[in-house]
Amino acid sequence: MDVVKIGVVTDVHQGPLDISPYLRRFVDDMNENFHPDIVIDLGDFLGYPAGEKELKLINTVFSECEAPCYHTLGNHDVASVGRQRFKEITRVKDYWTSMTIGFLHVIMLDGAWGRWGPDIGAGPSGHIIKEELEWLKRDLEGLPEDQPIIIFCHYPIGYPRILTGEGALDNEDELMRILRGYNLIATFGGHHHYGGYKEIDGVHHICLYSMGWWVEEKITGSYAKITVTPDRLIVDGEGSQIDYGFRLDHRR
Repeated sequence: MDVVKIGVVTDVHQGPLDISPYLRRFVDDMNENFHPDIVIDLGDFLGYPAGEKELKLINTVFSECEAPCYHTLGNHDVASVGRQRFKEITRVKDYWTSMTIGFLHVIMLDGAWGRWGPDIGAGPSGHIIKEELEWLKRDLEGLPEDQPIIIFCHYPIGYPRILTGEGALDNEDELMRILRGYNLIATFGGHHHYGGYKEIDGVHHICLYSMGWWVEEKITGSYAKITVTPDRLIVDGEGSQIDYGFRLDHRR
């Protein structure tokens, strides 16, 4: 397989407003037009206040995607229902995971941890716990040196250099040290609603635009259709999401 397609939606923020009609457009586009290998909810599936009722409703819509569905947790998900209940309702098997699709290794990280407990402290800034970092080391050790890697995490990596203010992973430097020397081509995050982009040391760091909001006039219905080949990374945006196109070199 020399073409990998991934559909991504972030910051749906179901509750208190109903974003399900916008998510249904995403689902229909995935099923009828894009036909991705996987689809990813990049976190903040829930707004605040929200609860199990809102999660069950929005997850029912998302689950209609014909491609395998994945979630990365966001701070609002943890605050609204807690990570264990979110996992049970959405049938998430792991808080972090990886897979190889054709030539591409895809990693999904959970940055919505607090330092003091699984449901405490996750907020404007994120954290990746030690257990997850140790898992990542083991996952990477099994890869060929030239294996292209793409990472998804609710908190955008490279964030302070994309935008300004709070909202980074507070141990991002530790994460990037682990990834040093591997063929990381891109990272995708959400959390900041207005998106952004920064190339750092040859890696494309992309923050995606939010789909929903808790203010009616700021709902955009945005999402991204990502296509990766050995030579190119293409992001086709819907709604307010910006399009990107990059030629990938083979420097590492």
